[in-house]
Amino acid sequence: MSAAIPAASVIVALNPHDNDLGRIFRAFDAQAAVTEPFEVIVVDSGARAGVAQACADHAARNPLTHVRYIAAGGKGRAAANNAGADAARAEFLVFVADDFIPGPTLLRAHLDFQRGLRGPGVAIGPAYFTSECASNPFRRWLEESGRLFGVSFRTAPSQWPQHFFYVGNASMTRALFERVGRFDERFTDDLVDDLEFGLRLAASGVRTHVVVDALAWHDHAVSVEERVEAMRRSGRAARALERRALDVRPWAAIVDQPVEQLRDALRVAPAQGATLQEKADYFRALVDVAFIEGYRDEETDER
Repeated sequence: MSAAIPAASVIVALNPHDNDLGRIFRAFDAQAAVTEPFEVIVVDSGARAGVAQACADHAARNPLTHVRYIAAGGKGRAAANNAGADAARAEFLVFVADDFIPGPTLLRAHLDFQRGLRGPGVAIGPAYFTSECASNPFRRWLEESGRLFGVSFRTAPSQWPQHFFYVGNASMTRALFERVGRFDERFTDDLVDDLEFGLRLAASGVRTHVVVDALAWHDHAVSVEERVEAMRRSGRAARALERRALDVRPWAAIVDQPVEQLRDALRVAPAQGATLQEKADYFRALVDVAFIEGYRDEETDER
């Protein structure tokens, strides 16, 4: 990797996934139309085993790789992303999830967008399940409904919510990152930390913009059971965020639903041959019930 100051620092904070890191590293090394030096900082917070060895093996096979490894002292995604920003050498920071395989134009699109801005702004790149993952009906529903990341990237370019933010595929200047106040390390999970950062972005008057060429492929075979558990944790984290910012309640439409009615909808799983709408209604009830249960568990703990 060149000793020159990089044009961009890509920060990949590791979570407890089991995808192939080598596939992601190779995709970063193959970024198209990027002639300037850049760096990919892989931040290891101990969430998965063998990361240092995977980075060393990749570097041995690819001496000119852009990938470099650091160990993070804090716990959770927020702390790992902050550690990556601390280690970054570039003016532009690009945060990419550790289960996202960058498309060949991801970095070029982020750089071009940031350099074309007249003021502070955040670029958001879409992510879609890989073809291997997308065949599953639950994952297709998660992606198309927007219930996975908070927005449906299939329709986002025509109806973009100007204050949407997620840390899966986003870029900004270092100055903006520091001005907004970095990620809140009190969130020690991989949930809500980016939502909370996005709320502060919006309060600062900063818009986000979808950049369709900054595409990534989501290499994560999300199961129903895994997502239900994540939604329970999300509900708890959401309630914890409310305690810090009482006027924030973007999940009101979920938690104010009659949960018993939702549970009734789950008594019988969709039969083989069920319509897409019947499956979607069932999946929606599953994740909403889990979120409400987590939210109410945290609410009960307060009393």
